[in-house]
Amino acid sequence: MKAIMYEGPRELKVIEVPQLPMNEEQIRIKSIYSGVSHGTEMNVYRGLAPFFRKKQDPATRLFVPAAESEVWEYPVRSCAPGVWYMGYASVGEVIETGSKVENVKVGDIVACSAPHQEENVIAAKDAVVLPKSIPAEKGVLFTNLITAYNGIMDTHINLGDTVVVSGLGVIGQLLVQMAKMSGAHKVYGVDVLEKRRKAALENGCDEVFDPTACDVAMEVRKRTSNRGADKVIEASGNARALNEAVRIAAPETTITALAWYQGALSNVDLSEEFHHNRIGIKQSQTGAMDPAFSNLWNYQRRVETCLKLLEELKTDNLFTEFKYDDIPTAYYTIDKEPEKIIQAVITY
Repeated sequence: MKAIMYEGPRELKVIEVPQLPMNEEQIRIKSIYSGVSHGTEMNVYRGLAPFFRKKQDPATRLFVPAAESEVWEYPVRSCAPGVWYMGYASVGEVIETGSKVENVKVGDIVACSAPHQEENVIAAKDAVVLPKSIPAEKGVLFTNLITAYNGIMDTHINLGDTVVVSGLGVIGQLLVQMAKMSGAHKVYGVDVLEKRRKAALENGCDEVFDPTACDVAMEVRKRTSNRGADKVIEASGNARALNEAVRIAAPETTITALAWYQGALSNVDLSEEFHHNRIGIKQSQTGAMDPAFSNLWNYQRRVETCLKLLEELKTDNLFTEFKYDDIPTAYYTIDKEPEKIIQAVITY
C-alpha cells in the first residue's frame, strides 16, 4: 500500500509499504479522504515540533531533553507505530473487522485519527461512525471540530458578546460559526489572507479585518464604545497575532489561545496592554476540557455534539483537493503559498 515518509524537514515522499497487521479488536480502513493539518502538521513538516529534541515527562508534564532513543529521527514513515503527526483527520470505509469488534461493521464510513496512507488499522473503539447525513469529505473536519469546540467551551461566550476570531484557517472558520451559535452578537474575523477573510464573511462573520491594513484593536474599539472585545480567540499560531489579541481584548478579560506556538515568541509584548489592562491568556487544545464542566462533557458527549454540529456547519467553501500522489504538492502549497488554500484534502 502507499504511505508517506519524511526524509528531513520539508522532504516528503510517497512510498510503498506492506499491508499492516490487524488484531481481534481492530478494524482495517480503506482511506477515502484525509485532511492535512495546516497547524500541527506544518510544525512537524518544517522540523519545528519540540519532539525532535525534547519529550514531555508524564509525571511532571514538563518538557525535558529527550534521550537518544526517544528523540524523533529521520526518516519517519507514516505507518510506524506511534506516528500521530503525519495526518490525524482521515475518513474511510471499514473493509475488515477483528473477531471481537461489535460497534463497527464492514461498510461503515468512519472518521478517525490516522495518517495519510491508503489503509489504516486502528482500534475499533477509536473510530467514529459517520451518519449518512454527513458527506465523507466533510468528515475530515471532525478532528479539527473537536479542537475548535473545546476552544468555544473554554471561551465561555455569553449572549450578546462581541467576539473576535484571530486566524481564519479551517479552525477559525469553524469558530466563527460556533461563536454565533453560542450567542455572540457580533463576530469579527482577523486574517492577512484575502481568501480566508472572504470565506469567513460567507460563513457568518459580521466584518473582517486585514491586520496589515489597519489597527484592528482600534477598529474594534470604535465598534464597542471603546470597550474592546468581550472574548478573543487566537487561532493563527502567530506571535504577532497573539500580541494583537492582547490589544484587542477588553480590560480584565481572558484570551483563548487555540494554537500551537513554536519557539520563543519575541513579538509578544507583556509591558503594555497585557500588564495595564490585566489580560489573561488561557491555552486551549484538544486533549483536555475545563475541569469546571469536564464531568458533564466527556469525550463521547463531545463526539455526539460535534457530529450534530458538523451537519449544520457551512464548509463547502473550505476544501481544495489533491490526489494522493500529489501530497508533497499539498504540503508545499500550505507552507509556501497559504493564500491559495484553506483546507487541503487528500483524495484516494
